Amino acid sequence: MRFGKISLAVAFLILASVSYSHCAIYSDKIVAVVNGDVILESDVKKYKQPLMRNLMNLPLGVIPPGKWPTEKEILDELVVVHLLEQEAARKNVKVDDLSVEASIESIKKRNNLASDQFIMFLAANGLSVPDYKKVVKRQYLLTKLITAEVAQKTPMSEEDAIDYYKKHKDSIDEEFRKITQTVAAPREQDEAKIPEIPTHEEMHIGGKVRLRQITLKIPPNAKAGNAAKVMDKAKHIYKEAMTGADFAQLAKKTSQDSYASNGGDLGLMDYKDMVPAFQKLVQRLKEGDITPPIKTPNAILIFYLQDAKNRTVKKVPIPEKVRKKLEKQLKEAYDRRAAEAKRRSVNEKHEVHEEQVSKGEKPKIPEGLLTPEEEKEYLKSRKKIMDLVRHDKIQSRLKEWIDELKKNSIIDVKI
Repeated sequence: MRFGKISLAVAFLILASVSYSHCAIYSDKIVAVVNGDVILESDVKKYKQPLMRNLMNLPLGVIPPGKWPTEKEILDELVVVHLLEQEAARKNVKVDDLSVEASIESIKKRNNLASDQFIMFLAANGLSVPDYKKVVKRQYLLTKLITAEVAQKTPMSEEDAIDYYKKHKDSIDEEFRKITQTVAAPREQDEAKIPEIPTHEEMHIGGKVRLRQITLKIPPNAKAGNAAKVMDKAKHIYKEAMTGADFAQLAKKTSQDSYASNGGDLGLMDYKDMVPAFQKLVQRLKEGDITPPIKTPNAILIFYLQDAKNRTVKKVPIPEKVRKKLEKQLKEAYDRRAAEAKRRSVNEKHEVHEEQVSKGEKPKIPEGLLTPEEEKEYLKSRKKIMDLVRHDKIQSRLKEWIDELKKNSIIDVKI
């Protein structure tokens, strides 16, 4: 398959996957390995983005509540996330992809964003649509796992709540405020500032390149599940390549095109031999770069830039029309976000946190533990106290569980 003959549909898909993600492909490096699962430097940078921090906000006990994390703390968090994902796989805990898609469609609808607008909004926050889907699915999966393995297995009694009340009766409201912060996404110092839309992107112009490719064919009229299996295989091959496997040998072993026997070698090529969309992709690559799997209508492709000769680096302007449109959409989105935050704040000020104990549903308080006056005050704040005790017990159990997973794992942190 010479690149000059790639179909327009394929070219469009390749363009759509890279044109708005200006930093998606670059020299990456491995910063940790968790039982064979790789964490890349780019993963850490993605999870430092404000939008990603708002999405990935599980109280895993790694990052202090309300604190904007350092890259080292984010890496520590990602190590825990990978351990929990591996545990979910072992316990066959799954999340329905349709639920994730429905959630994302709901978000787009709420924010009045068309699909192309949604792509650009994510790009301005340093994310791609696959990144976004992955973190939403990850959030659902880990919540489901922690609920099943920790929350539902953590005993809770009236005596526990009463004991907590006696020890903290003068600071219940303050303690409740603190745990409320732990479930709220941390605020970056300049969070209110709308991200700047880049004016230029870095491209490698001229010269010649030598690429290798791996092709995994998608059967004609394949069902979604079958196509997903091909993508899973491609991801596994990509992980092998990123962890040091020889790309040429991987191509010989796994590729399903006419170049496989030659290690996927496409030869030395001029940019003029490529369709424009593929040319732009290659111009973003540096020597040694490997692209994540790229899905086309008929196949999934992985490319490796083995060599480049006589190329020069050039800053290429992003079209002003694209930038202006995105700036407008971002401002509208942030205005809606600010309005929603203000509305929530007003509502929270008017919330009544006292538990309403209806007639005939009054909880049974063990005799002798509280005086009549204490019982009256306890019942006023019982819901808060129950939440506080449950939170502390769950966090304690979660820490023990994560520590146990670490002891039984092979973790290699490289920074």
